[in-house]
Amino acid sequence: MSLHLTPEMIEAAYDLLRTTPPIKRWRLPEADDVVFRVVRDDFCGSFRYDEKGVPTMSISAKRVGKLQTLIEVVAHEMVHMKEDSEGLSRADVQHSARFKRLAAQVCRHHGFDEKTF
Repeated sequence: MSLHLTPEMIEAAYDLLRTTPPIKRWRLPEADDVVFRVVRDDFCGSFRYDEKGVPTMSISAKRVGKLQTLIEVVAHEMVHMKEDSEGLSRADVQHSARFKRLAAQVCRHHGFDEKTF
């Protein structure tokens, strides 16, 4: 059975992860300040600022069908949020060395597979 993904589920996953190391030290925005969207794209998730500068996290219902996957994809996008909060550009590099270091910390704390993260 596939997860019926909703913006509220994405927000709940985000809130949960904000309470866990190492993410809790990152000072990411409160969930109320982030827009959470369900999309049907070919990518699992994305994080961007919209045209008004509002942080927006989109998760694909086409690619995310299990709770574990949702948690991992939200955590992955939170690493991108952390990079952006540090002013690091992602224009040319999808996963920078900084991303990989932060991702390794998240994977260690949560038992995620770094190869698929």
